Amino acid sequence: MSFFGRKKKKETPISSASIITPATSIKGEIRCEGNILLNGEFEGTIISQGEVVVGKSGRVKGEIQASKLLVSGEFSGNFTGEVIDIMPYGKVYGDVKVNNIIIEPNAVFEGETKIVSGRIEREDISDVHIVQPKKIGY
Repeated sequence: MSFFGRKKKKETPISSASIITPATSIKGEIRCEGNILLNGEFEGTIISQGEVVVGKSGRVKGEIQASKLLVSGEFSGNFTGEVIDIMPYGKVYGDVKVNNIIIEPNAVFEGETKIVSGRIEREDISDVHIVQPKKIGY
Protein backbone atom coordinates (compact mmCIF):
# COMPACT_ATOMS: atom_id res chain seq x y z
CA MET A 1 0.00 0.00 0.00
CA SER A 2 1.41 3.36 -1.01
CA PHE A 3 0.75 6.74 0.57
CA PHE A 4 2.25 8.74 -2.28
CA GLY A 5 -0.20 10.79 -4.30
CA ARG A 6 -2.89 10.53 -1.68
CA LYS A 7 -4.74 13.80 -1.21
CA LYS A 8 -5.34 15.16 2.25
CA LYS A 9 -8.94 15.64 3.26
CA LYS A 10 -9.96 19.21 3.83
CA GLU A 11 -10.83 19.94 7.42
CA THR A 12 -14.26 21.46 7.83
CA PRO A 13 -14.62 24.15 10.48
CA ILE A 14 -16.26 22.89 13.63
CA SER A 15 -19.46 24.71 14.46
CA SER A 16 -19.84 25.07 18.19
CA ALA A 17 -21.49 27.28 20.76
CA SER A 18 -19.97 29.32 23.54
CA ILE A 19 -21.82 28.58 26.78
CA ILE A 20 -22.12 30.78 29.86
CA THR A 21 -23.41 28.44 32.57
CA PRO A 22 -25.72 29.23 35.51
CA ALA A 23 -23.95 30.74 38.55
CA THR A 24 -21.47 32.45 36.17
CA SER A 25 -21.33 36.24 35.99
CA ILE A 26 -19.36 38.10 33.31
CA LYS A 27 -18.89 41.80 32.50
CA GLY A 28 -17.27 42.96 29.28
CA GLU A 29 -17.44 42.29 25.56
CA ILE A 30 -17.91 39.06 23.65
CA ARG A 31 -17.11 38.87 19.92
CA CYS A 32 -17.50 35.57 18.12
CA GLU A 33 -18.43 33.95 14.84
CA GLY A 34 -20.52 31.16 16.35
CA ASN A 35 -23.54 30.79 18.59
CA ILE A 36 -23.73 31.80 22.24
CA LEU A 37 -25.89 30.23 24.97
CA LEU A 38 -26.26 32.39 28.09
CA ASN A 39 -27.64 30.67 31.17
CA GLY A 40 -25.69 32.85 33.59
CA GLU A 41 -25.41 36.63 33.95
CA PHE A 42 -23.74 38.89 31.42
CA GLU A 43 -23.36 42.67 31.34
CA GLY A 44 -21.79 44.36 28.33
CA THR A 45 -21.71 43.99 24.56
CA ILE A 46 -22.15 40.85 22.47
CA ILE A 47 -21.31 40.84 18.77
CA SER A 48 -21.90 37.52 17.06
CA GLN A 49 -22.30 36.37 13.46
CA GLY A 50 -24.46 33.52 14.77
CA GLU A 51 -27.37 33.11 17.13
CA VAL A 52 -27.52 34.34 20.73
CA VAL A 53 -29.76 32.41 23.13
CA VAL A 54 -30.65 33.76 26.56
CA GLY A 55 -31.73 30.64 28.44
CA LYS A 56 -34.39 30.46 31.16
CA SER A 57 -31.86 31.20 33.89
CA GLY A 58 -30.00 33.78 31.77
CA ARG A 59 -29.89 37.50 32.58
CA VAL A 60 -28.29 39.85 30.05
CA LYS A 61 -27.89 43.61 30.30
CA GLY A 62 -26.31 45.59 27.47
CA GLU A 63 -26.18 45.55 23.69
CA ILE A 64 -26.43 42.56 21.37
CA GLN A 65 -25.68 42.42 17.65
CA ALA A 66 -26.36 39.01 16.12
CA SER A 67 -28.25 37.34 13.30
CA LYS A 68 -30.86 36.01 15.74
CA LEU A 69 -31.72 36.54 19.40
CA LEU A 70 -33.86 33.99 21.24
CA VAL A 71 -34.90 35.01 24.77
CA SER A 72 -36.27 32.60 27.36
CA GLY A 73 -34.76 34.47 30.32
CA GLU A 74 -34.34 38.24 30.65
CA PHE A 75 -32.65 40.74 28.33
CA SER A 76 -32.38 44.47 29.07
CA GLY A 77 -30.79 46.63 26.40
CA ASN A 78 -30.66 47.12 22.65
CA PHE A 79 -30.65 44.43 19.98
CA THR A 80 -29.77 44.77 16.30
CA GLY A 81 -30.19 41.76 14.03
CA GLU A 82 -32.37 39.82 11.63
CA VAL A 83 -34.82 38.17 14.06
CA ILE A 84 -35.74 38.35 17.73
CA ASP A 85 -37.87 35.57 19.22
CA ILE A 86 -39.19 36.13 22.74
CA MET A 87 -40.21 32.75 24.12
CA PRO A 88 -43.01 32.13 26.67
CA TYR A 89 -42.05 33.85 29.97
CA GLY A 90 -39.06 35.48 28.28
CA LYS A 91 -38.62 39.20 29.05
CA VAL A 92 -37.13 41.90 26.84
CA TYR A 93 -36.78 45.50 28.03
CA GLY A 94 -35.27 47.82 25.45
CA ASP A 95 -35.15 48.75 21.81
CA VAL A 96 -34.83 46.34 18.90
CA LYS A 97 -33.98 46.93 15.23
CA VAL A 98 -34.89 43.80 13.25
CA ASN A 99 -36.47 42.36 10.12
CA ASN A 100 -38.83 40.17 12.13
CA ILE A 101 -40.03 40.03 15.73
CA ILE A 102 -41.77 37.03 17.27
CA ILE A 103 -43.45 37.42 20.66
CA GLU A 104 -44.81 34.15 22.03
CA PRO A 105 -47.80 34.02 24.42
CA ASN A 106 -46.89 34.98 28.02
CA ALA A 107 -43.74 36.78 26.86
CA VAL A 108 -42.95 40.35 27.95
CA PHE A 109 -41.68 43.08 25.65
CA GLU A 110 -41.30 46.69 26.81
CA GLY A 111 -39.54 49.01 24.41
CA GLU A 112 -39.49 50.27 20.87
CA THR A 113 -39.29 48.19 17.73
CA LYS A 114 -37.93 49.33 14.41
CA ILE A 115 -38.80 46.86 11.66
CA VAL A 116 -36.56 47.24 8.63
CA SER A 117 -36.55 45.38 5.34
CA GLY A 118 -33.36 44.02 3.86
CA ARG A 119 -30.08 43.24 5.51
CA ILE A 120 -29.36 44.79 8.90
CA GLU A 121 -25.96 46.46 9.21
CA ARG A 122 -24.01 44.99 12.11
CA GLU A 123 -20.48 45.58 13.26
CA ASP A 124 -17.88 43.54 11.41
CA ILE A 125 -15.96 41.08 13.56
CA SER A 126 -13.31 40.20 10.98
CA ASP A 127 -10.64 41.59 13.30
CA VAL A 128 -11.42 38.92 15.90
CA HIS A 129 -8.54 36.57 16.61
CA ILE A 130 -9.72 33.35 18.21
CA VAL A 131 -7.19 31.43 20.27
CA GLN A 132 -7.73 27.78 21.09
CA PRO A 133 -7.84 27.18 24.86
CA LYS A 134 -4.88 25.45 26.42
CA LYS A 135 -5.29 22.03 28.00
CA ILE A 136 -4.78 22.02 31.73
CA GLY A 137 -3.33 18.90 33.28
CA TYR A 138 -4.44 17.85 36.73
